Amino acid sequence: MTSQDDDIDRLIDELERAVFQRRTKEGVQLLLNLLQAMSLRRSPLGILPQAPAEDRRAAYTRIAAMISALICSPDFQIDLGQIDFLSGRKPMLEAIFELSGYEGPYHLLRYNGIRNADDSVTLRSNQVFVLSLFYSLDALPDSLIQGVLKLPPDQLLPLVVGWFTAPFVHHARGEANRSLLIENCHLIEGARPTPGIIQAMTSAWMHCSYADHAGKHRVKQSLNEVWRRLDQIGGLKGRSAPRRVVEHPTLLVAAERMTNGHAMLRSYAACWRQLKSKFRTVCMVSAGFATPEVAEELFDDVVYLEEGVNMKDIGARIVKMAPDIIYYPSLGMSEWTQMVANLRFSPIQVMTLGHPAPAMTDTIDYTLVQLGHGEAAHEFGAKVIERSAWGQFIPFDESLDFDFESTPFEDGRVHVAVNSSLMKLSPRFLNLCERIETEASRPVHFHFFASASGVMFDRIKQVFERRFRRFTLEPSRNYAAFLKTLKRCDVALAAFPFGNTNSTVDTCLLGVPTVAYFANEVLSIGDRDVMRMVGLPSWLVSDNDEDYFQTAMKLIHDDVARQAIVDQLKATDVKAKLFRPPRPEDETEFVDAFDWIYRNHEALQASSHHLLKVGEPIPA
Repeated sequence: MTSQDDDIDRLIDELERAVFQRRTKEGVQLLLNLLQAMSLRRSPLGILPQAPAEDRRAAYTRIAAMISALICSPDFQIDLGQIDFLSGRKPMLEAIFELSGYEGPYHLLRYNGIRNADDSVTLRSNQVFVLSLFYSLDALPDSLIQGVLKLPPDQLLPLVVGWFTAPFVHHARGEANRSLLIENCHLIEGARPTPGIIQAMTSAWMHCSYADHAGKHRVKQSLNEVWRRLDQIGGLKGRSAPRRVVEHPTLLVAAERMTNGHAMLRSYAACWRQLKSKFRTVCMVSAGFATPEVAEELFDDVVYLEEGVNMKDIGARIVKMAPDIIYYPSLGMSEWTQMVANLRFSPIQVMTLGHPAPAMTDTIDYTLVQLGHGEAAHEFGAKVIERSAWGQFIPFDESLDFDFESTPFEDGRVHVAVNSSLMKLSPRFLNLCERIETEASRPVHFHFFASASGVMFDRIKQVFERRFRRFTLEPSRNYAAFLKTLKRCDVALAAFPFGNTNSTVDTCLLGVPTVAYFANEVLSIGDRDVMRMVGLPSWLVSDNDEDYFQTAMKLIHDDVARQAIVDQLKATDVKAKLFRPPRPEDETEFVDAFDWIYRNHEALQASSHHLLKVGEPIPA
């Protein structure tokens, strides 16, 4: 056993001892300590990874039993800070019960409810609140979610953000419950949050984009109301310098991720490099999420935020800087950016779609999108500015050769890669994968590259074991090892409705035929763009489930059609298509767009049009 295993074993023992001796208050704190220790694990498996599967199941069962006993204890109490902690770790809480011998939290209703004559169960509102902490959206019964929607905002907020923090919804019931929360998200707007909710709020703000519901971005509007209240509680106040037009304005880049290999760098580094030619660029980024040599090469100055810095200090630094423009390359991955973005610290505030979804706040003046993405402008609350180019990517690693030899599987199966992270694996997509396996006349073996680790790896594997006959849940690996395994696959499927971008860059570079989905929303356009850039035929991109299914089946059964795609990719200089600007003017296209916005801000704001295009006349 490792020292981490020893710590978890010890904490489980201590938790059991406290519960059996009815030291309930201590038991609650020990549970929080155990969850914290479990969340630090990054191995492919969850708790006790060196132990046999039955021993791990027994450990999950012990924890679930102790949670059940705590909740049923007559002196059970939990304070708001502890609840906020639990809401930020809700995926783990849910997984503990699913992976245990209980196979879900269903017994909690029977233990805590009042049994009626008709065999229904009645719960008090405080019981609804506590029990819901342990239910996933997939397991949540209608009777319980109806009670949840009647809770006061202060109790509803941690539950809602907890459910949106949980990134994996795999059942139609779960998607229906998620949709019901979206349609009632306004109920959280009156909540009086505590700072302890920030972690869960951040995850929920990002993860609501993965829901399969046309109105999913409404959740952000409601969360933004709560963010502003948190800003007030933390003493963070917006203050913007007066609008001015100068020759070399200051552009603050409020970056959430700036590390080598991250999708943000792969998608935007070539664009950011342009900005210094017309702006004084200052990058503000958390020290733990930046590769210093990269950030310092891209920008004139870099301000590193150290762990523990308070929001008032961040706000004071921005005010002192007096930026002419604040640019958010992405929104959704860091607490501080969401808190700052809901206030005004600059006369012009712009975002791009590093996390491809709108911010839904009136403090963002413009969302700058690449060519063709303006067709999804109807989703956005802010004005949408469409660039004149698609943009370009940079390699994950300049030294990697994508032409390396990779041994194919020779087992008579068609190996299908699903190189989409776990939050993108929607119930609708997983149902389609099951249909492919059932109806394919050739044996199919799925490889899920879900970027899952720890308890979530165990949980997803359990779900897949019940749904697929032949699959591999691939563990997280370094990029070169990931590519080697991915290249062995015959076909790749991009999940939907939230699609891929950089994952499809990878499959094109490797010569793996890919099926993609296009819906008229910005988060599903990336695959289509990449495949257009490399010249792949349009029939590989579908706009409905049935066409997607038929395209996947064609690539699985038609060796000639599949090989034609492989041969086309081999004959194409994919690196040149993706990593070099297609036109000379694209060398400055991104900075020209920012300069155009900066010089024409008043006219853009005065225009009644929602979608405007860089360089074109600005209509009144």
